[in-house]
Amino acid sequence: MRTGFLMLIGFSEGVVVGSGVVALLTLLDIIPRLCQITGTYHYISLYQIILISATFCGSMFSLMNYSLGLGVYFLIFSGLTYGIFVGMLASALAEAVDVIPIIERRLKIDGYIKYIILSLILGKSFGSILNWTILNMN
Repeated sequence: MRTGFLMLIGFSEGVVVGSGVVALLTLLDIIPRLCQITGTYHYISLYQIILISATFCGSMFSLMNYSLGLGVYFLIFSGLTYGIFVGMLASALAEAVDVIPIIERRLKIDGYIKYIILSLILGKSFGSILNWTILNMN
């Protein structure tokens, strides 16, 4: 009885969080904006299917503590593609809410914004690599 109740609560919380993420992606037009930026608007339904499938599979692997055992090269490839997707998603989100132009006007950094964005990208990448390789070795 208690296990079923906990499963119901966990499932309900997952539905609420998932609905919030979908609402964010829908209201801010993140996926269509990504398609517009990359020039791949004709693949929008494929992007949506991949996003839903990958989220579901990732959640199930996380909950079940299951490993595919595909090796370190697959891990590197999937980590890079995941990082690229999250970076593009964050960029589209920032562009959708016009964060970058507002910061550029307020801080009066008209010609330097590309260097600031590049430093953010490189800093995040090097920090993640440092964390995965050196700091996370147990």
